[in-house]
Amino acid sequence: MHRSLLIGLILGLVLSGCATTESVSELELSRFRNRISVLEEELEQSQQKNLSLKEKLMALEQVVIKMPTAAEIQTALKNANFYQGEIDGQIGSDTKEAIMKFQEAHGLTADGVIGSQTWAILGKYLKKQSE
Repeated sequence: MHRSLLIGLILGLVLSGCATTESVSELELSRFRNRISVLEEELEQSQQKNLSLKEKLMALEQVVIKMPTAAEIQTALKNANFYQGEIDGQIGSDTKEAIMKFQEAHGLTADGVIGSQTWAILGKYLKKQSE
């Protein structure tokens, strides 16, 4: 809120009978003004933090990696000579074993899971077939 609006609201409440005295002392007005200043500063900090978070979110949205389908994983593994089976779109034991061998060969944790690090390397082999 704008400072003048806050002051107006506070004065309106005070003058409308919310206060126990009919007039507002300078000391009370000074306290209200100080409190308004503190609140305005907190609001400004919150708005800056919010803007910073929005910027980070926008940056993350641009970095999102599309995770592959099972058929894409099998195709990439086949192109990389780690999978000999049929491309059936199912992650079975042969595909999982091929994933682990690929991960091991590329210095990754051989857990059989296609995460962003594994796909960043394996995904390059998917493009080989279309070239």
